[in-house]
Amino acid sequence: ATVSVLYWTTQLTTMFILSVGTDLYGRKQNVKLEFPTCPTMTELINTVESQYDVLARSSRPAGYPDVPFKVQTFQIYDDILLRWVDLYSSAQLTNGSQIFCFQPESIWHSDSQGIIPEAKDSVTWTTPVGSPRRARIATDAGVAPALSEKLRSVFYDIDCGNKGYILYSDLRAAFAKADMEFTYATVGELFTVADTNRSGHITYDEWVRFAIKYPNVIDALFFRSRDMGSGMNASAYPSYSSYVDPSSVQRARESQLRQYYTDSWQGSVERQRAASEYEAAKREADAARLQKELAESKERRAWDKLYYTPASPRY
Repeated sequence: ATVSVLYWTTQLTTMFILSVGTDLYGRKQNVKLEFPTCPTMTELINTVESQYDVLARSSRPAGYPDVPFKVQTFQIYDDILLRWVDLYSSAQLTNGSQIFCFQPESIWHSDSQGIIPEAKDSVTWTTPVGSPRRARIATDAGVAPALSEKLRSVFYDIDCGNKGYILYSDLRAAFAKADMEFTYATVGELFTVADTNRSGHITYDEWVRFAIKYPNVIDALFFRSRDMGSGMNASAYPSYSSYVDPSSVQRARESQLRQYYTDSWQGSVERQRAASEYEAAKREADAARLQKELAESKERRAWDKLYYTPASPRY
């Protein structure tokens, strides 16, 4: 067990981390997403939608509809230009980049300017596009329950056989049924973090501490379990293929995203052209100002030389 913890600690130094912010119900959010390498745009979009969809459900105020979280466009903060620019290629991504995600505008959502908070740590996963685990139950309404209620519900759902504790096989089966594919950490590493006394199983007290540290994992398992209708221990639930052909949905979503980014890229080209013209004009203005300052400095030195000679009236 000690080897696993040390191995995970060593791994953490080589991961590719992106901080992704967005607006949720009028408040700025910011989370750290972990990847083994620089993600493609499709991987980034899928991960952001998976993470923020659960966060949106867990923080949705009363009266707001339960709408799936969708990415429309991204912007990335350019550390060289010191400003936000459109993100349309994974080549723009660097380890530690700050990204902001824009959702489609609606009567329920509008992005506004504001301070982005410091990014929070989180366990990063994705759910495949077209998966039934992205669906909603028709009766899902009102404010989400408190974390204490969610973690208790999830614990007893995962605890196969009502043993009073969770085994590694129970946790792995729960993540598989929830269609959660981790981008960096593994189920074994998460189990090791939760099993603090290295007993080989997770007690309820250990589960509470794990839930406080990684509430997004609990939220994801809770909502997936509720959407399935009969809990994580249900032996029969509709299969992935019985809902929809995942390949066709994946192709449709990727086509939609390509169109989004084609439009964004075209607009970005125009903005970059205008920015280039502005920068060129600014450089010319700076050069003229510098030339003027040099001329004025030269003139002052000439007058000083004239006035401070022995023949000067000042003597």
